[in-house]
Amino acid sequence: LTRGALTSALGALAALKLPLNGPASASVSTAVAREQQLPPAVLPTLVLGAGGGTGSECVNYLLARGLPCIATTRSGALDVEPNPLLTVATADVASVDSLRAAITPKLGAVIFAASASAKGGDAKAIDEKGVVDAAKLCIECGVKRYVVVSSGTVTRPDSAVYQLLNVVGKGIMEAKIKGEDEVRRLYSTEKDVGYTIVRPGGLTRDEALGVGAVELNQGDTKSGRIARADVAAICVEAIGNADAFDTTFECYWGDTAKEVESVGLSNLLGVAGLKKTEATQRQTGLERRGDTWAKLFKGLARDVPGECKG
Repeated sequence: LTRGALTSALGALAALKLPLNGPASASVSTAVAREQQLPPAVLPTLVLGAGGGTGSECVNYLLARGLPCIATTRSGALDVEPNPLLTVATADVASVDSLRAAITPKLGAVIFAASASAKGGDAKAIDEKGVVDAAKLCIECGVKRYVVVSSGTVTRPDSAVYQLLNVVGKGIMEAKIKGEDEVRRLYSTEKDVGYTIVRPGGLTRDEALGVGAVELNQGDTKSGRIARADVAAICVEAIGNADAFDTTFECYWGDTAKEVESVGLSNLLGVAGLKKTEATQRQTGLERRGDTWAKLFKGLARDVPGECKG
């Protein structure tokens, strides 16, 4: 079976949206042998939190693109089909020693898709300290891109969405913004390695709508709904994109966009199927749309070192 045929087959399976199921994959030791069969430039992407909804979609998308992936969970087990591009490994993002074992110079990128909200864990340990510890190790190991899945409205403590999520998540929004700010600070003096912070709106389990349905924004003034599968695509496509280097942005489906002040009710009604709300006509001037990933990311404003992105 040639690599091209394998990639085509994986793409066909991804198009069918088959669930991740089947026996657990082999250990990290198989990655070394596999690495010798890949071009030197193709280093695996480490997905932290692969057992969660967004993390599992990141794994799906990487494999559909024919890219090598190391998927991690706290138990080191994941219900997935065996795949020559996939390794399943153990990593507890709340333990710096565990992260140190997982993040190595042999990685092309790291996606931090773990969150306390997924399992009701400790927000400070995961969404703040875990995010920061992983950033430090990525810098230390020279990992080219660090992608963090954060949250829309994270800088808007006055909004109903922030307040609800922060209460339900036991301080999760406070932890996320502190983690974000420290990541930006840590990378402010780095030149050869970078980060991308992705702030999705209300997450759904819907089918991916693709790049044409997505709107990016900066400033945390608008949000909406978006499928986890589309968020995963954004995370993976941002890895090698120069315009997404050292940036923080919000993402949501353009036709669900609302001002932060009213997005909570709009999302609830939309998810429940009770009412189709019209997208806001308000424009910030920072919206990004495109029919390709390159066009979508084009024009993103790079973060100013030391500045809180609100």
